[in-house]
Amino acid sequence: MTFARSSALARWLPGRPGGAARAGRGTRAPVRPARPIGRLGPWCLLVALLAGALAPPARAGGMRLEAWRGHVSLGYGHLFSDSLSPGGSISVAGGVDYPLRESFRLGPVIGMSILGSHDVTRGSITAGLDFSLLDAALQLHWLPRSGPVTRVSLGPGLGLARTALQVGAGGAGFLDLAVDEVKPELALDLSMLPRRQRIVAVGFEAGVRFVPVARVNWVLSTLRLTIHY
Repeated sequence: MTFARSSALARWLPGRPGGAARAGRGTRAPVRPARPIGRLGPWCLLVALLAGALAPPARAGGMRLEAWRGHVSLGYGHLFSDSLSPGGSISVAGGVDYPLRESFRLGPVIGMSILGSHDVTRGSITAGLDFSLLDAALQLHWLPRSGPVTRVSLGPGLGLARTALQVGAGGAGFLDLAVDEVKPELALDLSMLPRRQRIVAVGFEAGVRFVPVARVNWVLSTLRLTIHY
């Protein structure tokens, strides 16, 4: 009797001969759909190749802490999308970068833009739309030696685009206007700063963020006061 029970149990235990096969008979493991790389992959590859080509030869000391630089920016952001675009509002950003060559630097930047509100009326119901964009990008910075623009920054990133609905009863009629998406973005900034920076440099920065939101493409334009240190 004991031997018969042990044999029956062995047939159903995983890892025993016949056990795994019987346990999985008639069932199939769920297949997860492959995630598309999207438009972010080529830009990341381009920045990686440029950074590798411009990177200085390895030194015994590795990265030097004093070579890192940071910046913060504060100003105005305006969204261009469609007729629902708000009037624009505050935009802030900050980042750090490290030198690759004399005229090239590389580093991440994070920005937040509260873009304002827009009211939409359908029938007898009015809903408020609050627009915002949180983004992070890896930018390659080029420092031209002449001209009014002293820093050109370009690179790929990710943007969290949000259009929040502010409505009471009847809000279901406005759900097609709500946005809450994480999308790849292209980030471009042009800075005008003093060419000789000792400790702190103050200037102006104009930027563009392109985010392919599903309902309509978002193009964010910014003009900010920037402080580099």
